[in-house]
Amino acid sequence: MMLVACGSVLVACGDDGSEGPPKAAEYIYCDNPDVAAPSCDLPGFTLNDDSGLAVKLDGCAVGGCHNAPAATNWTMNLSGSVEGALSDLTVPAETPGYNVVDSVDPDCSLMLSEITERPIGSVRMPVTGGYWSRAETDCFRSYLHEMYPQ
Repeated sequence: MMLVACGSVLVACGDDGSEGPPKAAEYIYCDNPDVAAPSCDLPGFTLNDDSGLAVKLDGCAVGGCHNAPAATNWTMNLSGSVEGALSDLTVPAETPGYNVVDSVDPDCSLMLSEITERPIGSVRMPVTGGYWSRAETDCFRSYLHEMYPQ
């Protein structure tokens, strides 16, 4: 019985049967029960000061990306607050079973997944490069947890 349970945990953590444990950078937050608690050491990634996050998200709301309904399946309006823009995105995503921003389980937000090294059912964003660092991704995750505490 224990062997079956351990095998299930390995699969959930991303072990594809290859040699060695999966790398931390390969984890998808929602599907990884062992991921560390949200943390952030960067300035500008909190509800009180979202200036750093606003700059990062501004790169998503540019021409041809997420600024117009015809561009993609969802759009981001950063004319108001970052929190308001993200609240507007708590809608089902094009990938079944995920919301763009998940208010019930922020770790399952498709938007969070898409900026990681292994996005769920999509390509890594932004498609033009300038990928988010691990620290920026963790800070975005912390911000989502601030918005929707568990």
